[in-house]
Amino acid sequence: MYHLMRGQLFWDGNKRTATLVANKLMIDSGVGLINLPLAHWDEWNGLLADYYQTGEMQAIKRWTYDEAVHGTRLFKD
Repeated sequence: MYHLMRGQLFWDGNKRTATLVANKLMIDSGVGLINLPLAHWDEWNGLLADYYQTGEMQAIKRWTYDEAVHGTRLFKD
């Protein structure tokens, strides 16, 4: 998902498209759903900006598993 977002493949809608594709894959695999809670958007946007600048995705990936993947216990420590 984050590789697609950072790649900016489209003029507009990169985050929406990447999230839709990621959720399709997750639902098909039975591993939950990515849903970014509105209350966490500021934090997520900061992590996303850091990833866009550095290419380092460990922090945003961990945050996503902890805060935005719902419907499964997979990846929960």
